[in-house]
Amino acid sequence: MTKCDEKKPACGTCVRLGIVCESVKLDLKFRVVTAPPPKKTGARTEPAKPDSSRLGLQLFSQHSRSSQIPNINLAHSLQHTDRDVFYSTYWEDHCLPALHPIFRCATELLGFPALKDTILALSSCNISRIYAERKFSTSFATMGTLSPNLIHQTRSQLYYSSAIKRFISLTQDDHRNNAAEVLTILVLFGYIEASMGNFDGYYCHVQGLSAFLVELRETTGYSLYRSLLISWLQSQFLVWWARTYFSSLDVQLNMPSIDFPGDLEGTSDCLHDLRAVVLSILCESHRLNVKETLKHWRDQTGFEPALASDLQSDRDDMEGRLARLEDESKRLDEWLLYLPPSEQPPVGDASETLPILFQAHDAALNFAYYVVARIMQCTSFLHNLPCRDAQHLGRFSGLLLAASLRCQDLSLGMQIEKWLQTLEEKQPTEEGAFPVYQALAVVKAINRQRTMGRDVFGVSQAMDDGGGMPKFTHYNSQMITTILVHGKWRSTGDLFTECIDLQ
Repeated sequence: MTKCDEKKPACGTCVRLGIVCESVKLDLKFRVVTAPPPKKTGARTEPAKPDSSRLGLQLFSQHSRSSQIPNINLAHSLQHTDRDVFYSTYWEDHCLPALHPIFRCATELLGFPALKDTILALSSCNISRIYAERKFSTSFATMGTLSPNLIHQTRSQLYYSSAIKRFISLTQDDHRNNAAEVLTILVLFGYIEASMGNFDGYYCHVQGLSAFLVELRETTGYSLYRSLLISWLQSQFLVWWARTYFSSLDVQLNMPSIDFPGDLEGTSDCLHDLRAVVLSILCESHRLNVKETLKHWRDQTGFEPALASDLQSDRDDMEGRLARLEDESKRLDEWLLYLPPSEQPPVGDASETLPILFQAHDAALNFAYYVVARIMQCTSFLHNLPCRDAQHLGRFSGLLLAASLRCQDLSLGMQIEKWLQTLEEKQPTEEGAFPVYQALAVVKAINRQRTMGRDVFGVSQAMDDGGGMPKFTHYNSQMITTILVHGKWRSTGDLFTECIDLQ
C-alpha cells in the first residue's frame, strides 16, 4: 500500500491514484537509539575488536578476586634485575680475583637473599670508590677534591640496608643450618665497613662474628671455616694498620695485639693464607717497635696528650719487647720458607737499586709486607737504621709511610716522596682504602724536618678522633690539618715533639 505524502492542497500520490487524501494522526513513542560514533575525517578505519575490552575486563576482574595487585610495576622490576646482574657481573670479574678463593663458593650461594644483597653491596661500594667524582664544593681542602660516585654509593647503602634487615631476621635455627652463609656474610660485612673507614661499624661485626665462632666450635678443622677465618683476620690486620695511622701517641702506645691461631699458621702455601700470616707478623712487629720507640718521647720530653690514659699497666720492659721482636723475626724466617719460588724476587746484586720485578701484583704486595716487617724488627733505629730495603716498597702508600719513619736517609726519603707524588697524579684518591694524598702530605712534612737536621721517628694526633668518620663523601676518614712529629736533632741527639701544619 502506498502511503499519502501529506502535501497540500493535494497529495501528488492521491491525485495520481484518484483517491481522497486521508489525514494522518501522529503517534509519539519514546525509544532508545544507539548510533555508532562519528568517524574522524581522514582517519584510518581500524578493524573492530568487539570482544577484546570485554575479555580484558573479565581477566582483570578474575585477577582482582584471585590475588593482590603487585606493589611495583614491571619497568621498575626489570631495572632492579638489570642492576643486580650488573653488580653480580662486576663481583665475578673484578672483586673475586682480589679476594680469597673461598669467596668463589659464595657465588654459588646467591640463592640466599641476605648473602646476595651483601655481595651486591660490596660490589657497588667498590665501583663507587673507583669511579670518583669531582666535588662541587672544595671548602675543606683537607678532605680532597674528589668524592666517591654518588649513584653507586647510594645503591651500595640500599643493598647493605637490605642485607642487614634480612640478616637480623634470621633465627637461631637459620644460623645453625646455614653456618657457612652466615659466616661469609659477617666477613663481607666487615669488608664493607673497612672500605668505608667505619671503625665502629667494623668492630660491631667483629663482636658478632666472634660470638658466632664460639657457637660453631672447631672452626679451624673445617676447611671452609678455616679459609673464612683467615680472610676475616686479614681484614682485621688491615683495619688495625689504618687505625694506627693516624692516631694519638696514647693510642699508638696501647694498640692491642691481634692473636693469630697457631693451627692456621704454616698449613698452607696459598698466596692469600700466606698474606694473612705475614700481615700478622707485620702488625705485631710494628706494635712492639712503636711501643719501644715512642716511649722515649713520652718519658724524656714530658709530653702527655690530652687523652693520655694510665700507662702504668704496661708491664713490658725493653728486654721483653726485644725478645718478642726476635720471636717475630723467627716467624718471618719460617714464613719465607713457605713462600713459593715463583712468588719470590729474583736473586740479583744487592748493591743495585733497580726496582724488583714480580710476576704478579699480589706477589709484590706480599713481599712488601715482608720487607716492612723486617724493618720493624730492627732494634738499632735510634742510631743507625739500615735503609737499603725501602726500595722494594714502591706504589704501596701505607707501607711507604711506615718505612719513611724508619729511614734517616734524606735522598731515600725524597725518593719515597717522589713515588707517592707520582701515585697521586695517577690515582689521587686511595690505595687499599688508604688516602694517598694524606700519606703524601705527611711524608713531605717528614722530609722537611730532615732538611732541617731533624730525624722523625713517629707522628701522631694531639687529640685522638677515634679514626674519624665513615668515608661516604670523601676518601679520607680524618680531617687532619696538623700533626705532632716526634724526632731527634741530628746535631745534638736531643729529642723533640712539635706540632706542624700540613697545609
